Amino acid sequence: MGTSFKNRIIALCVGLVLLTAVASLASFWWSTSQFNERKVQQDIQTAQNVYQQYLSAKERLLVTAATVLTQDFGFKQAVATRDAPTIESVLFNHSQRIDADLMLLLDVRGQLISANQAEIELAEDLRPLLRELLNHTEQSAFVSLDKQLYQAIILPVKAPRTIAFAIVGFAVDKEVAGQLRELTGMEMSFIGHGEQIKASSLRLPESHDLFAYLHEQKITRWLSEFPVYINAEVALPALSSSPVSLVLSADMTKDYQAFDQLVLSIILSSCLTMLFGFVASGFLARNLATPLQQLTVMARRFALGDYEATVHESRPTKEICQLVDAFHEMGDDIQAREKQIRYQASHDGLTRFYNRAAAMEKLTRLLQDGRVYYLLVVDIKGLRHINDKLGPRVGDSCIQAVAQRIEQIGASFEGLNARLGGDEFLTVLAAKEDSSMEGCVSGFLSALNQPYQVQKLEINLRFSVGVVHYPEQADDPEDLVRRALIAADNAAQQGNNSVYFYQTGEDEAYLERLLIIDELKAALQSDDGQLFMTYQPKLNMHSQQVDKVESLIRWQRRSGEWVSPEFFIDLAEQSGLIVELTQWVLKTVVAQVANWVEQGITMKAAINVSAQDIADPDFVPHLEAMLDRYQISPSLITIELTERDMIENEEKGIAALKVLKEIGVHISLDDYGVGQTSLGRLKMLPIDELKLDKVFILKLAETHQDQCIVRSTISLGHQLGFSVVAEGVEDKASLELLKEMGCDYAQGYYLSKPLKAELLTQWLGQYHEAG
Repeated sequence: MGTSFKNRIIALCVGLVLLTAVASLASFWWSTSQFNERKVQQDIQTAQNVYQQYLSAKERLLVTAATVLTQDFGFKQAVATRDAPTIESVLFNHSQRIDADLMLLLDVRGQLISANQAEIELAEDLRPLLRELLNHTEQSAFVSLDKQLYQAIILPVKAPRTIAFAIVGFAVDKEVAGQLRELTGMEMSFIGHGEQIKASSLRLPESHDLFAYLHEQKITRWLSEFPVYINAEVALPALSSSPVSLVLSADMTKDYQAFDQLVLSIILSSCLTMLFGFVASGFLARNLATPLQQLTVMARRFALGDYEATVHESRPTKEICQLVDAFHEMGDDIQAREKQIRYQASHDGLTRFYNRAAAMEKLTRLLQDGRVYYLLVVDIKGLRHINDKLGPRVGDSCIQAVAQRIEQIGASFEGLNARLGGDEFLTVLAAKEDSSMEGCVSGFLSALNQPYQVQKLEINLRFSVGVVHYPEQADDPEDLVRRALIAADNAAQQGNNSVYFYQTGEDEAYLERLLIIDELKAALQSDDGQLFMTYQPKLNMHSQQVDKVESLIRWQRRSGEWVSPEFFIDLAEQSGLIVELTQWVLKTVVAQVANWVEQGITMKAAINVSAQDIADPDFVPHLEAMLDRYQISPSLITIELTERDMIENEEKGIAALKVLKEIGVHISLDDYGVGQTSLGRLKMLPIDELKLDKVFILKLAETHQDQCIVRSTISLGHQLGFSVVAEGVEDKASLELLKEMGCDYAQGYYLSKPLKAELLTQWLGQYHEAG
């Protein structure tokens, strides 16, 4: 389950404050660090400038002192005469006067003539020192003599040629380092070759490396260690053999403390800000969440159908008011749509009558008043033809006109009207004391049969009406409607009789038909032997050989009861199973023909099909697939269909027959002579064979009229290029007459009844043996 809106607002506000604080702290940390780093670098640069000025001042003082010394005439004369006491006196006095720590006088060979320090220890050979210092003429250099660092300068003593060199210098010691620290604010350390400390303002342990000491100095802050000193090393002018550097060390302790205090101040202010943000966001969230919670309650009450719910808020915002108004508008819209949906769910969209489901519910309540009712199921005859000829819009207008007429008629009967589907209506009429059921229904039908004005057309409609009496013939709505539908179906099958009154027991027969349909479907799916094929021989009248059979389906139920083929085939056509049944027949017959071919028997088989089969787009592909599967020539298969099947869908039928002809299948017109096929239509049909109906053959030897009809039909068929088959041959005399008339094939019980495949094979053997 998700977090609440209130908690989200608080989390958002506090999160924003926290994010701002963290970002501010990070920005401050980064900018301050950058500032401190730049400040340290600036301080180091300033310190370098200061010590440079300090050293320059010392250097100028040295140059002045050395120049005065070397230009002194008495000193030059003393040097020239090697007057040692005078030289020592001059050097000592001059060093005292300028406060110089080092004064040396060397001859041109680098030998020491005199020094102001009697105890100083110098190298025996000072020529390297002399040469190095001469490279820095009139410039000071840092030299290390007797473990002491000096800033010294060398000048020649000329009289007039160079007779000696004077070296003047100041000692660089801890005191000097301390003075520089006071001037720069940084620790100063002078180091010589090998990082030996010459002088430093730092208090270092004895024999301790400077850089190691500086790196060891750490301060702990924010759970991490940071260096105390930031260092910069600057090379000083010195002898190449003894380089000297100045190390400037900036102490960061105070900077760290100031920085940490600022950070703590920012953290404290951020915490206070977050606390304030938490309180403020909680107040804001409560003001926003409370109306939303009420809106949630309002939506739940809407879901329960209470569209009068509202929000109780003392000071609602403009947006909340708009949202509440939108909720109320939504509730009104939902109410309107619910009303429309409920109406559409219970009424037919075309006629505004109750639909079947709503009608059953209304009928249940209607029958509880204890009155007598007549239930009529009204079926419009020929509506499909109206749709085909005049278009579906006219058909729909007819349905609407019939519904209006039914509503007008039934207005005085206090019943109800419903549309069960397509062209079927249910009308419930309350019985009247002064009229019988027959009279009531007759008056209803008389008014219903009056002409209709539909889209400026006057159309006469006819109806099939099934009638059930309540409560005599049923007291349950489902039973009443089912029995009324059965009666309407019987009325439609009786032709001119438009009304049929339900008879007791017909419902059981109807349920039995439904059971048979279910069992037929199961038998097709399981193919367990309940359905099987029989084959009736057809005698070739010219060769006296049996080279054709008619395939006839048979069904014996699991109970052992036989079901008439006419009965279950008719049910299959009504229930839509005929296509599946025909596909099973095609597969079985083609497989049997293939089996006969393997036995050396070439036998043509005729298969009866219906109008639904011909209209099925899968009929021809399925037949081709079976022929290809069993490797059977199409000429061994004959498709038989009746005149009625051709007339029912002539255009599709002729197209399908042409396709069958193209693949090599033979076509036979069954039951010829009892249908409505004209000679003009007959010549249009792509058929190979005419099959005379058995009504002309059963008593052919006894009836002259039948003989004339058969003879003329055989002659007509031959002239049109058809072969002629006579079915229903029951005696030898009829067979002889057919042979005399030139009939091509004959079949009937005189030759053989329909036989299973294995019995037919035995029968063929016996027939050929008997000749």
